[in-house]
Amino acid sequence: MKRTLLIIYLLCNSLIICAQSTYSEKYTQDANKVALIWLNNINQYNYEPAYQLLTKEIKERYDKESWIKLITELMQEFGDLKTRTIKDISFQSEVEGLEDGFYVFIEYDANYTKTKNHFEFLMLKQNYKAEWEVSDYWYDFMSTDAQPEK
Repeated sequence: MKRTLLIIYLLCNSLIICAQSTYSEKYTQDANKVALIWLNNINQYNYEPAYQLLTKEIKERYDKESWIKLITELMQEFGDLKTRTIKDISFQSEVEGLEDGFYVFIEYDANYTKTKNHFEFLMLKQNYKAEWEVSDYWYDFMSTDAQPEK
């Protein structure tokens, strides 16, 4: 009897893990599509559609005009995009310090004309309509103008 219960328990756990894996893979794929649309919009200076893909929290912090001004300056600093590839992507339903929800974190290797060693990081969050929105964007790079340290 104990063996039968153990087999049933293991089978149920396996099914739950498979279902979670399937959902998290779909979530990461769907979120990556939104992230690439958003990134392509900002790289092609289509800032209004990019602004619409931001979470309400970001829109409350920045009105459209001030956000467009900030992102315009940033894209001028980066230069034109040459290439972008996914370095890492993960799904999380619990993030310390954030409200409960579904989150996807994506790291890209990016190659812009005015930077080197450029990484872009996006955090996407699902809204109450189960739509992915850009919740945060940060980056790290070296300017091609930077002088080597002596």
